[in-house]
This record gives sequence, structure tokens and C-alpha cells, in this order.
Amino acid sequence: MPLAWAAALLVPTAAQAQSAGEWPSSQQLWRETCSYCHNDHVARELRGTGLTAQAIATAVRSGPGTMPTFAPSEVSDAELERLAQWLTAQRKPTADADRSARTPRHGSRERPQ
Repeated sequence: MPLAWAAALLVPTAAQAQSAGEWPSSQQLWRETCSYCHNDHVARELRGTGLTAQAIATAVRSGPGTMPTFAPSEVSDAELERLAQWLTAQRKPTADADRSARTPRHGSRERPQ
């Protein structure tokens, strides 16, 4: 559980690096805010799960459990709608494909292949 709390504390600062209306794509928004927890098994994988766009949008705004909330000033309603639609269209990633597409974070132990 301490790892989940630590990750949750780091995520809002990544989201604040961009402001609402500045995310060029849903994929970048996912990669730079959501993937830190949802790709590293700190939180549930969302891609390919059959969640509705409405369920995803509600979770982003209300932050269930230890998930941080994201205000409209961080992710606009339009960006959130596009992100939720993008997520619902994704297939569940394979472990290898998912990791190879990520940029290692500062302090990461991941090594380039």
C-alpha cells in the first residue's frame, strides 16, 4: 500500500506540467499522467477492460480509492472525453509492447534495450 500512496502523490505534479487545453493527444495525456500507475500495476489496467467512457471520466474527476483527482484546469472536459473514448477503443496491451513504448522516468531502473 505505501507504494500506491507514493505513486499517487507523484502523479498530480506530472499532470500540472500541462494545463487544460494543452494536451496534443489522448495518447500523450495517458502516457504522461495515467501510465505511471496504470502501466506499472500500482493501479488497475484500463485499456481493454470494457469500461465505459462515462466510468473513466467519472473516475478521473472523483479519484476512487487512492487515485488523485484531475480538475478541469489540468484536463479539460473535452480532453477527458477524448481520453475516455481513446481508452475504450484500446486493446489490452502485451507486457513487452507496453514497456517498449514508454520513456523511462527519472530514477527508473528500466534499461534501454
